[in-house]
Amino acid sequence: MTATNRSDTALTDALMGLLRDQRLLYSAEGAGDGSWIVRRSSRGPKFVLESPLEAIEYALDVLVDTRAELEAAA
Repeated sequence: MTATNRSDTALTDALMGLLRDQRLLYSAEGAGDGSWIVRRSSRGPKFVLESPLEAIEYALDVLVDTRAELEAAA
């Protein structure tokens, strides 16, 4: 496990909160060590993101997937 700093934690907190507020994540729960447990849908699998870097990469994947879905629907 990697050490986290406050700016990493603040960034991932804001990013996960934004994705949850925009309903791109069904749930996102942060832990004190910088890890996150996330779920994209109510019946989808839970993922444990063990570091801020994993959380940021996951968030980018969510945004890319969402953009592709929106473009396909247009």
